[in-house]
Amino acid sequence: MFSRRLPSILSRTPLVARYTTNTSKGLAQDILEQKVSQTAGKSLKAKKPSKPKGSDKGWQIGLGVTAGLLTFTGGVFGYLVLTFLYNTGRPYDSEDKNQKEDESLLAAYKRRAEERVNSTIQYFSEPAWEQLLPDPLPAPYQRPYTLVINLDETLIHSTWDMEHGWRIAKRPGVDYFLAYLSQFYEIIVFTSQNSMNAMPILDKLDPYQYIMYRLYREATRYIDGDYVKDISRLNRDPSKVIIMDSNPKAYSLQPENAVAVKPWKGESGDNYLLSMIPFLESLVLMDIPDVRPVCQNYYGKDIPHEFQEWENQMKQQIRIQWEEQNQNKKKGLASLLGGGGHQEQGPVWYLEEQRKQLHQTFAQEHDAMQEAAKEQLKMIQEEQAKQVKDMKMTVWQLVTQGAPAPGQEGEAPASQQK
Repeated sequence: MFSRRLPSILSRTPLVARYTTNTSKGLAQDILEQKVSQTAGKSLKAKKPSKPKGSDKGWQIGLGVTAGLLTFTGGVFGYLVLTFLYNTGRPYDSEDKNQKEDESLLAAYKRRAEERVNSTIQYFSEPAWEQLLPDPLPAPYQRPYTLVINLDETLIHSTWDMEHGWRIAKRPGVDYFLAYLSQFYEIIVFTSQNSMNAMPILDKLDPYQYIMYRLYREATRYIDGDYVKDISRLNRDPSKVIIMDSNPKAYSLQPENAVAVKPWKGESGDNYLLSMIPFLESLVLMDIPDVRPVCQNYYGKDIPHEFQEWENQMKQQIRIQWEEQNQNKKKGLASLLGGGGHQEQGPVWYLEEQRKQLHQTFAQEHDAMQEAAKEQLKMIQEEQAKQVKDMKMTVWQLVTQGAPAPGQEGEAPASQQK
């Protein structure tokens, strides 16, 4: 029924109305489909993280603080640079040194700055004292010669490992070397080590004080990255000074006074120190007025071997001269007295005879000296132990209450007195 009437209804409906209705339905459907597709696309895409509230403000504050710190640091650095430039080139207190004739202000400023910088560098590279040693002792207490000896690889050798840490070994013969030569030489140990490191080593190495003076890194000169030992600062006659060192750079200022020592790396069979004793004692026995020509003659050579060869040659010459003087003597007197078979002995090398007597005397005196030194060392240790035992104050009491008044060192503090 309805289908029969539909054509008639459509025939009576205007064409514009029918078009409008169809168009509005299609447009609504398109809009709906577009929204659905946009919603589906948004759900598939990952959402971007949103910035936390206040993040922009915190970042701006941090940037401002950083900029402020950089500005402050730059200002301080600039102030320090300007202060340094002014102080290095500022005028001297004395007007005579400020500006020379025909010198511009800029040239005078540059000269003063260079002088001050060089003076500062020299202050840290020069020895701490103008004279490294006190004045010599009056006769007969002062030794005639001075022997300056290095510590590392000359008297000792140091090693380090993970298991034991630092270990120090004495060179073979060092005890006898120091004890015997202390009769003739003012022995000085001059090391490039700091005093805080070298002092305990020397206390163990030389308990009997055969070493008269000790000089450390503070007494050296720092030249081109090396610690140099300047003999001219010793306050001693350079013609009577010998320096024994295993580092050639250490005596580069006065190589004419040097005895180049073979470095000791810990070998057990080393006898260098003992073999050097005949050479060093002969300088004293022969009363050499200037040791520098002798040191220059033996520099770079095996001194013990070369000196022994020289002694053998001298003995041979003396023997030949003695034989020439006695070969023409008549033997008549000896035959009349019935001593035809007797032969005179040849001359004895005077250094050998004196050396023999010195060693015998030293052996006798050294034992007595060691016994006396042991007794004195024992007394010192007992006195130190007694002082530690008699101390009534703890470290905390010393800090909080202060040191006791003079004459009350052995008394207990007031807090412990009843």
